[in-house]
Parts: sequence; C-alpha cells; structure tokens
Amino acid sequence: MNIKLRNYNFNIHPGNNKDAWEYINTGNWEPHSFDILDTFVKQDAVVMDIGAWSGVLSLYIANKASTVYALDPDPVCFKELQRNILLNPNLAKKITAFPIAISNKKEILNLSARTEYGSSSSSILNRKRDTEHATQITTISLLDFLEQEQIEQVDFIKMDVEGAEFKILPTMEAALKKMKYPTLYVSFHYSFLMEHFYYDAIPSKFLNKVFLKLESITGLSLFKKKMKKEMATLFDAVMDYQYIYTTSGKLITKAFLKQHPDCIKNQDLVFTNTKWIS
Repeated sequence: MNIKLRNYNFNIHPGNNKDAWEYINTGNWEPHSFDILDTFVKQDAVVMDIGAWSGVLSLYIANKASTVYALDPDPVCFKELQRNILLNPNLAKKITAFPIAISNKKEILNLSARTEYGSSSSSILNRKRDTEHATQITTISLLDFLEQEQIEQVDFIKMDVEGAEFKILPTMEAALKKMKYPTLYVSFHYSFLMEHFYYDAIPSKFLNKVFLKLESITGLSLFKKKMKKEMATLFDAVMDYQYIYTTSGKLITKAFLKQHPDCIKNQDLVFTNTKWIS
C-alpha cells in the first residue's frame, strides 16, 4: 500500500489496520503531530519515537532526521514496524527498531490491549475493559535504555505510550539532562490512568463499567484525591524547559501547569528550549 504524508510517499503493509492507514492517508489524522515534527525536527536530528506503533511518524521523521530510534513493546506492532521500515529501503538505514517498553524502572508486567494487540491501544496500565493480557514484557527506564544502547545525543522525543507517561515523566530528569533537554512531545492518556485506578480497586468488571459511566456523565470520581496526588509531581522533571506549548502552538506558563495539571485531560504538550515560530 502506498501512502502520502504531506510531501512524502511511503510503502507500508497495513496488516490488521487497513482502515487506520486509509484514514492516515487522507491527511486528516493528527495534523498537529506533523506540524510539531515539521517545526522542531531539524535536518540531521536524532529522534526517539517512544510508542512507534507501526511506524507512521518514524517513517515521516526519517526524511529529515539522521537517526530514528523507534520503540514499541506490542509484539504485533513491532512486527509491522519492522516490515514497514524494510518496505522503505531509502529510510531503513536511518531507523533502528526496539521491542522495548520504557517505564520508570525495570520490572516484569503484563501488556494489555483493549481489543487486540497491534491496534495502538496496548498499555502497561491494566484496565478491566481490556480483553488482551497475555503478553509479558520487561520494562526499562529511559536512562537505563540510553546507557544500554550507548545513546548520547537525542534532539527530539515523541512519547505516545498509552498511559505509561505517568510513570515515565516524573522519573526522566536524569535522562533529559544526559540528552541535554531534547524537545519532548508527550501524548497524555488521562482516562487510561483513571481506568487503571478502578482496575486496582474494584475487582468487578461490571462495577468498573458502571462507575466509569457515572464518572463520564456526572464528572464525579472515586479517585479524585488519588489523581490529584498523581498530578502534583508529574511535571517536576520538565520544569527546566524554557517553553511549554499546547499542540496548537499556544504558549502556557509553568505556573499555569503547576496550578492546573489536569489540563492534560484533553491536551498534549510540547516541552522545548526552542521558540515555536509559526
């Protein structure tokens, strides 16, 4: 299958995600992500794509970057990622793929997925509505991964890890310092964390569904205090960045983020030391 992402053409094998790739090919899928990549990924940059799925952004980035490290622990995603890299031999030499899950530390966890592996919903935060739990993975911290692979330079990180960002972000200060604070684009999954709290506290799948439905209707949460505590230190490791932007390019202050950390409920963020010039 041939797809076009802005001015670039790629060959991909859609696997079980033909509908998703057809939508991506319309140009309507996450235009803000491409805007961010076009703005902050400079020629010959070193890029880390954490949560690479089947490679859509890794392939796009590789047109400008000198090196792309593409990480995804989902066994189906990883096979599709490898296949799609090989289908683009002009870019393949730039991209190194790793079947690795970044987290806050090394531990063995079950990787869960809402319906099936490969559908971009895989998470180390288990949720009652997930139907796949069979794959065990060993996680690793970002700093340990950098040292393991002897990576010294990274200019841009995209992180879309289906809730694992709540484990990674507060613990990545040393890794960011090692990389000299690359631009960091984080996709947040607030609902995944909330569902994980329900998963841990309420054994019944039916009651999980009922309480989550009530929360979506009323806005009342059983875990409001727990979520507030989780948010309190979420951004401590990224406070040395000069600029914080929403995906539309709106600048927000550190004070605002500290006072309103739940703004990430429906908003992804870019942390950078480079001014966003539209």
